Amino acid sequence: MQTATVREVQHNLARILRRVEAGTEIVIERRRKPVARLLPMDSSEEHPADWFSHAAEVVEVFGGRTVTGTPMEQLVSEARGDR
Repeated sequence: MQTATVREVQHNLARILRRVEAGTEIVIERRRKPVARLLPMDSSEEHPADWFSHAAEVVEVFGGRTVTGTPMEQLVSEARGDR
């Protein structure tokens, strides 16, 4: 296990990611305190989104009801105001 500071990660992300891809675990520290850990992905963890089962979950939760409410674009626009 190796360590890197937040600043090192900000300035050398590509280099650090190459080390992680090679199998190195890196602990990111801020002011000498660990705040995060970068681990290589396990190939068994990678899986495509299963939208069919998601659709089944939505039907299970909402049944045939239509969900009504304020459209998201309107909520975002109102939150931004005149910006």
